[in-house]
Amino acid sequence: MFILLLALIMGAFIYLIVHYKVPILSQVIVVLQSFLRGTPNVVLLFFMFAALPELLTSITESLGIPFDANKIEPVFIVILTFSISLSVFQSEIIRGAILSVDQGQNEAAHSLGYSFWQTFRKVTLPQALIAAFPDIMNSLLVIIKGLSLAYLFTVIDILGQAKLLGGFTQRYLEAFAAAAIIYWVLCVLLTKIANKIEFKMREGFN
Repeated sequence: MFILLLALIMGAFIYLIVHYKVPILSQVIVVLQSFLRGTPNVVLLFFMFAALPELLTSITESLGIPFDANKIEPVFIVILTFSISLSVFQSEIIRGAILSVDQGQNEAAHSLGYSFWQTFRKVTLPQALIAAFPDIMNSLLVIIKGLSLAYLFTVIDILGQAKLLGGFTQRYLEAFAAAAIIYWVLCVLLTKIANKIEFKMREGFN
């Protein structure tokens, strides 16, 4: 959930930078979006595990701050990598959701004396959130399944536990089958909860 929240915050900043065509930054973001869309998460994880300690070491050394790259928690790198990777997709979800709101409603709100922020908060945001919610929840499911890669970097999740249990009992088939069922049940439950939340949101707006 924290990864999704962080990705949404990053995605919002990416959307604003591209939408308002911020000099230099918008061009950098376009290249970054292309790179992240075309690079598998497992490659990004290996890259970040190699690059982030080096980058932080260079920065801290230039500032004269003592820093031990070996003390970076693997889970921190996994969270950061997935958040950055997912942020470009969240920016597109945000863009599509905002564009889905009828421009006439915004104009009507302005004609009633609403300020830009009042219009955004009371008209644009509620409708954009409803439009974006299914895609945001799909992103959460993608995160849950994608985090199975984390065990490659000593971060123990559901698949990591299954591998450890399989190694301990020498019953890998049962261990991985149990992990698959847990992932499946978890995704089914989240989907049902998301559907109920979406229904309540639409009911409340209407």
